[in-house]
Amino acid sequence: MATLPAHPSLDQLRHQAKDLLRAARSGDAAAAAQLAAVSDRPTLSVAQLVVARSYGFPSWPALQAEVRARAASLDELAAEFCVASVRDWTGRAVRLLAQTPEIAGHSLATALILGDAARVRAEIARHPAAATRPDPGTGWTPLHAACASRWHFLDPDRAPGLVATARLLLDAGADLNARLGASGRTPLNCATASASGGVGHEALMRLLLERGAVPEDSDLYLTAFSGDDHRCLRLLLDHTPDVVATAEMALAAPVSTRDTEGVRLLLEAGADPDRYADDEGQPTSAVYAAVRADCPAELIALLIAHGADPARPGPDGHSPQRLAVIRGRTDLATILGGDDLPDTTRFVGACLTGDRAAALDLAAAAAGLTERLDQGELAALVHAAEVGNEPAVSLMLDLGFPIDVRRDDGATALHAAAYAGSAPVVRLLLDRGADPEAPDGQWESPALEWAVIGSGFRPKTSPHPDWIATVRVLIEAGASTGGLDLSPDALKPPSPEVAELLRTYGVGSD
Repeated sequence: MATLPAHPSLDQLRHQAKDLLRAARSGDAAAAAQLAAVSDRPTLSVAQLVVARSYGFPSWPALQAEVRARAASLDELAAEFCVASVRDWTGRAVRLLAQTPEIAGHSLATALILGDAARVRAEIARHPAAATRPDPGTGWTPLHAACASRWHFLDPDRAPGLVATARLLLDAGADLNARLGASGRTPLNCATASASGGVGHEALMRLLLERGAVPEDSDLYLTAFSGDDHRCLRLLLDHTPDVVATAEMALAAPVSTRDTEGVRLLLEAGADPDRYADDEGQPTSAVYAAVRADCPAELIALLIAHGADPARPGPDGHSPQRLAVIRGRTDLATILGGDDLPDTTRFVGACLTGDRAAALDLAAAAAGLTERLDQGELAALVHAAEVGNEPAVSLMLDLGFPIDVRRDDGATALHAAAYAGSAPVVRLLLDRGADPEAPDGQWESPALEWAVIGSGFRPKTSPHPDWIATVRVLIEAGASTGGLDLSPDALKPPSPEVAELLRTYGVGSD
């Protein structure tokens, strides 16, 4: 096995792969054998994989990452590591530490992030001001950094060290109520923000609460996203002096994730659904928001039982009943009603249930009905595509719904189906004339990019998602693969399986 130089050149490695491919195509038996050992397709991506493996790396991206890591200074890597340990959800912090273990002992900042209480204690003993001095690069105080760290779930063995570190800092004078500049986050806010991206650090939160931290609405909101069976949410609710006055946006978290038990906990603790605020903090209808999030009927009934107005309209001025119908939610008819709805809404509802006869009868009874559909009703096509409702999509196209209609985030039906991994609907839309290269109206990305990103996020909207098949269908329909980022360090990386598929199409071979 070859040894990678201490300061390797990515350009030289690229040339090495191209030379290998050129040799194989020119009849060099040894080069051809190297490629054949990996794949029966002699492509540049295959040659790059051969080169990567010759240096002991499992993939070309892994080799690229190592080259870039060695090119950066340890100071830069340590700073990047601290930020990734707080904000990144792709596992970059773990990869950085594995690639460069020296990061762990580099500075007080990395010791705080990793919960190295012994090193923090020694630093405070030498320089007492270190317990409260903000980091010059990030502006974080030491306590904010320890509380924001995600290493309690990246490596659970580090969780006790993070608690011990926070206790050391508090004992040394760290301000429990200090707020970071523009964000205004307290240490508890940092801990709850960390909880929102994985599993809450219950022991650390308990320490902060016992020392006098008081939960705010944003803390309840962020903690409600934690995947810890609601333990941290219960803990915060137990330490919130007045849940009725505090909780406004808090309910938006379990509503957005369709978490009935989370909603129940907040309501039973005193949260008032008629004071509901959305994820942006704007007052709105709790029932409308729950229907929009496709929450189960049990959750919506729970909101109503605790005082939510089932008829209060949403931001678009329409009722929850109307939204339920154009989302195909027939299970909500008893809870929300729906008899007194316009013919256009009932027409969309018939389409979504696949009732062609009822839809045609409504269209025949009201001249120009399809021309009177408003934007929200037309966008029901996008929702049907997102949830994999192939019969409804087919019927709606038959009855004149424009295939390029967009919902409020700029997505067409093709974008929504691609993101959800609904390959049959994607194929249907393409067969009916959808443009695979059409950009969405917000990020200006084509459907293939939505599918690639969806494979990483894995939304649960389609009943049988298959991103491999979705990506294949789009590429075979002519979708361009240019500009796709397959790196695990990408802001929105694809799933490993989709990344590997795309490499067979030559993506990432530059």
